[in-house]
Amino acid sequence: MKFFLFWLLLSSSVFAAAEKKQNAYQFLKQKSLENRPEVTFNTYEDIISGSLAFLIGNIGYFTTNSNTLKIAFSGVQTVGIIGVGHGIYDYYYPHFDSRLLMLLSKKKMTRGQLSDGYVGLLGEMDRAKRVSLLWSSSLLTMQYSLNAFVSKDVSQDMKDIYLFLGGVNAIVATYSYFHKSDYEEYYLQNKSSPEVGLFVLPDQGGIKSGLGVTQSW
Repeated sequence: MKFFLFWLLLSSSVFAAAEKKQNAYQFLKQKSLENRPEVTFNTYEDIISGSLAFLIGNIGYFTTNSNTLKIAFSGVQTVGIIGVGHGIYDYYYPHFDSRLLMLLSKKKMTRGQLSDGYVGLLGEMDRAKRVSLLWSSSLLTMQYSLNAFVSKDVSQDMKDIYLFLGGVNAIVATYSYFHKSDYEEYYLQNKSSPEVGLFVLPDQGGIKSGLGVTQSW
């Protein structure tokens, strides 16, 4: 009798755990559908709009003689670059819910395969953040340097501010270039096929950028 009660309790616990896992899976599936955008826009929309703002800001900054307008157009430049960086982030960032759901939906997966897929997904997320920060800070460094040295009629105080901001972003860009998280390192080392993304071109020797530099960053 005791054995029967123990077996009944154990069976109900197993069934409860299975039901809980099924509910969690259904919850993830529901959230994945909810987070999926109803309307799909151009993948590059943020990059395009950011580039347009960046262009307008530069035209205005380098053609006006008013210090007040220069400050305003400098803000437009910065907003444009931030928009470009956000677009790069969206381009590389994986849809976490959908990708995780796809991973869990595969049948006959070993623990190693599941771990590999999950760690790779985390690596893609870290890579999206780093590449976005790298491009944003690099563009800001270039922009502030141009504002300080190329433009005429810039007060010394504004020039010092631009140089300071450019220096800060140069440090951030350098750090972003060389620093990869452990997850991203794993993802880059275990990719089964070359990745084709923004600003890079496929090549037999790996991935190369438009400048011909191997994409190890």
